[in-house]
Amino acid sequence: HVSTKPTFLCHIFCSQGKTPSPRAAHACATVGNRGYVFGGRYRESRMNDLYYLNLDTWEWNEIITQGICPVGRSWHSLTPISSDHLFLFGGFTTDKQPLSDAWIYCISKNEWIQFEHNYSEKPRLWHTACASEEGEVIVFGGCANNLLAHSKAAHSNEILVFSLQPRSLVRLCLEAVICFKEMLASSWNCLPKHLLHSVNQRFGSNNTSGS
Repeated sequence: HVSTKPTFLCHIFCSQGKTPSPRAAHACATVGNRGYVFGGRYRESRMNDLYYLNLDTWEWNEIITQGICPVGRSWHSLTPISSDHLFLFGGFTTDKQPLSDAWIYCISKNEWIQFEHNYSEKPRLWHTACASEEGEVIVFGGCANNLLAHSKAAHSNEILVFSLQPRSLVRLCLEAVICFKEMLASSWNCLPKHLLHSVNQRFGSNNTSGS
């Protein structure tokens, strides 16, 4: 189904090619004119297959990768981080295990690379994720254990930040200004206006005065 602006009417398109099997709780991401689909659940099985839909021709293609790849999962996130990369995080296995692993799929090389991070003890499923302009993937919420155990489900309001590139000098300086607030707050008005605005946003302040 495709929803079009400005009417937001929904249209059914007949696709062609190698169509993915029926599934639920899969993850999707769009890069250029391709819509990528990874994993998901069919009955009691959780898959690790990867497809893309050409959004110009409506043709499906299955992507067969070489080497290591993520295990089958559902309730994971798939986030575009560049014109050539997708970021996969978390999910839930066929064995009902929550996952904390992260992977980067390189479109041009057609390969998965496991991404090392500091959240190996913080599994997530049923969460949301987005990419920032600072080269990060930000994950919010979700569940930290077996979501199907309703009475014991550990819903999270935590934010996980995955840094995919070194932080800029401006970002490091702003973090230092915020970290040493008590010492430096009296000099904040000396900051350029756009930087002062960024600092005040972190503290919910409406004071945007500055040079």
